[in-house]
Amino acid sequence: MQIEKIRGFRDFYPEDMDVEKFIFRKAEEVAEAFGFRRIDFPSLEYLDLYRLKSGEELLQQTYSFVDKGGREVTLIPEATPSTVRMVTSRKDLPKPLRWYSFPKVWRYEEPQAGRYREHYQFNADIFGSDSPEADAEVIALASSILDALGLSNVYEIRINSRKIMEEIIGGITSSDPFSIFSIIDRYHKISRDDFTDQLRSAGVGEDGVSMIVDLCSGTLGIDEIEKITGRGSDEITRMGLVKDLLGSYGVRNVRYDFSIVRGLSYYTGIVFEAYDRSGQFRAILGGGRYDNLASLMSGDSVPAVGFGMGDAVISLLLRRENVQIPRQRKSVYMCRVGKVNSGTLNEYSRKLRDVGIDVTVEIMERGLSSQLKYASAINADYALIFGERDLEKGNVTLRDMRTGEQETVSLDSIVDHVVSKAR
Repeated sequence: MQIEKIRGFRDFYPEDMDVEKFIFRKAEEVAEAFGFRRIDFPSLEYLDLYRLKSGEELLQQTYSFVDKGGREVTLIPEATPSTVRMVTSRKDLPKPLRWYSFPKVWRYEEPQAGRYREHYQFNADIFGSDSPEADAEVIALASSILDALGLSNVYEIRINSRKIMEEIIGGITSSDPFSIFSIIDRYHKISRDDFTDQLRSAGVGEDGVSMIVDLCSGTLGIDEIEKITGRGSDEITRMGLVKDLLGSYGVRNVRYDFSIVRGLSYYTGIVFEAYDRSGQFRAILGGGRYDNLASLMSGDSVPAVGFGMGDAVISLLLRRENVQIPRQRKSVYMCRVGKVNSGTLNEYSRKLRDVGIDVTVEIMERGLSSQLKYASAINADYALIFGERDLEKGNVTLRDMRTGEQETVSLDSIVDHVVSKAR
């Protein structure tokens, strides 16, 4: 009997992990270049951590259960609550904090292109600053990661403000703003008729439905929004400042989009998402300001802004754009022909590894053609052939697996020669 993997989950073969490692490496390099430091946290948390302010929809998507101790727990569906829990557990942390993480998260959702029930998610947050500079820095970090991945011309960033939307919605309906946000968050995922029907069912009148449709479709621009809002005009000024600051970072592909509200209930200010310009895939990443979540957990007020970026859509974009995944280190496959002492191969493999060359050693008894075929299959850069007769003369053969060219190299110069080739 063959047991298949569970629907909505993925296997990662080595070639798949090459893509994942590239995403991890670039995200980590850029985050640390911005001064962010890595954290980690458990994959299992109390379910109450998500009851606080994540919203009922998210709770329904959790992989939650009662453990053997009678506690309600869940596999983490997102990273923010765990990160905030860590922030509020320590009073000695110097602010502002710049943290990033790369956990696996789990949600019971309908699988589709770019969406799985388990995925890796890069997260970055700034805690302790309520400034527009912090908002801009987080968005600039997100943009810089996408650029570092080779996706510079593939995406655009769309920004909005929950404060502005609360002001508008409060003026057209007495319904709970978050219930309307959850509908607006589905604007691009459902039909126009379903969208307007859901707004009406939530208590929005016809004039309000028309205004929300105009907002989400882009019919109303920022000037019209400013005329509609009162107190919201301050937030419009702040959004404009964030947009200008992003320009100073070199981030130009930014536009206002009043359909961007983010589904989670804890967002309090600016919200943003990055989208594939072609429209083929769902949002690449998303985040925003959430100044109240820490006080819900601990009573402490800690302003915060951050974003999350799943690996699934990124990996699809990398493949679609044919982004070449660079290898960080050169690799050698050590072949043996005839009676060759394994200790000799191990000795030279150790010397090459000591200078930063990846070495795989032949451990089976097979012909040279099979060994070279295997070296090609694992994408080795070079094959180093230790032949019984060559070794008697103090030589080995170095084969370039890309060109097929071969040369004879003395044993004494193997390391220097391979290193010079690998530069």
